[in-house]
Amino acid sequence: MRSRSQLVRRTVAAVVGVTLAAGAVGVAGALQANAAPDATQAAQGVGMVAAASSISITPDRTTAKAWSKVSLTGKTAGIAAGTKVQVQRLENGKWVNFPATTKVTSRATYSVWVQSGRVGVNKFRVVAGKAASAAVSVTITK
Repeated sequence: MRSRSQLVRRTVAAVVGVTLAAGAVGVAGALQANAAPDATQAAQGVGMVAAASSISITPDRTTAKAWSKVSLTGKTAGIAAGTKVQVQRLENGKWVNFPATTKVTSRATYSVWVQSGRVGVNKFRVVAGKAASAAVSVTITK
């Protein structure tokens, strides 16, 4: 009887071992399948992360006399050509649209100028689509 019970234990052990190995291959295959989306998923955008849009801002100077022109330029990424670029100024802790707009060029850049009579530090940024630039400070003097 010992040999029969040993045979049963060995058979069960072998079946369990094969089952575990097959399960591991199945899990590895599933992980690999999820790691690289196929052409259909890529075409549908399934499993893909869209590139974040961004916009930069650079003033041509950081100090200017009241009502003189200050040029703001920058580059964009992930924003379509022709998209409106809106200048905003920080007023009482809130970003308010400033009366200056332009459009993104085919080279993913923009250029716009602002004039302000508000003496002191003026903080500006630009927004295009869902992207907003960092703020830049321009000190306006009399």
